[in-house]
Amino acid sequence: MRIRGHREGEAMFGLIANHFHSAGQDGEAADYFKLAGEHARGLYANAEALAHFQSALALGHPQPAALYEAMGDVQTLLGEYRAALHSYETSAALADSQALAGLEHKLGTLHHRRGEWELAESHFQSALASLGDDGSTAERAKVYADWGLTAYRRGEFDRARELVGKALQLAETVGDPRALAQVHNLLGILANRAGDLALAQHHLEHSLGLAGQLGDSSTRVAAMNNLALAHAAAGALVPAQSLVEAALAICVSQGDRHREAALRNNLADLLYADGQSEAALAHLKQAVAIFAEIGAETGTLQPEIWKLVEW
Repeated sequence: MRIRGHREGEAMFGLIANHFHSAGQDGEAADYFKLAGEHARGLYANAEALAHFQSALALGHPQPAALYEAMGDVQTLLGEYRAALHSYETSAALADSQALAGLEHKLGTLHHRRGEWELAESHFQSALASLGDDGSTAERAKVYADWGLTAYRRGEFDRARELVGKALQLAETVGDPRALAQVHNLLGILANRAGDLALAQHHLEHSLGLAGQLGDSSTRVAAMNNLALAHAAAGALVPAQSLVEAALAICVSQGDRHREAALRNNLADLLYADGQSEAALAHLKQAVAIFAEIGAETGTLQPEIWKLVEW
């Protein structure tokens, strides 16, 4: 029987899982709950995916490390950062050595989202150490790019340029389009900050083109947002607004709550500058509500969560 790529597939897997569970066949049920979770995750039905993964784990699925990692991915999108941290750390404790570099990288990006710069850098360093000089060149490029973004966010601009230079060299060595898309996005951010708007637009349009070819929605959203900021800096409010609106639509479909809040905040600024005060206020209210929800979830005051503008 063919399971099609829509919500009916997830429901079918879930029904099969519950059927096996009711029959006392927990091993088979766990397998189907994992399949249901993967299917839901592919559709960005994040809450449903998380519930399915948790059910698979509770029934003793033989791949707990993979399940905890998948749960961490979904919890990150939902803005449940404390839970995501626990999931990734548990996965790292259970995983084999080959999976550690990827998990360290994800822990670094999670701490980056929380504004915990030193912890983020520590995990990026651990990821590079796990990869070693013989590890995947493309993966090393991506880690250096994310580390560069962290340096940028903490105001270490020379360090950010140094790290993105390493990332660019590695990405160009292997010609990996995903790594190159990530690197050109950061180069665009740095150029925009330096006031070289033409160079910023060049890098960001290149990143956006690569992301579109790859079908990489997350990198596409980042490039569209940052390109919009470059257009806004040049006084081109209409194309900037169109880019942010398109990025927001994708981000909402992904369920990435933190970045949705940032995009709504950026859109509010653009609308206000264009004289659309009522529409700006509506987006601003939604942004504030999401930022507050994520900030409350962390349990401590973390102002960096509210300061997300570009990534």
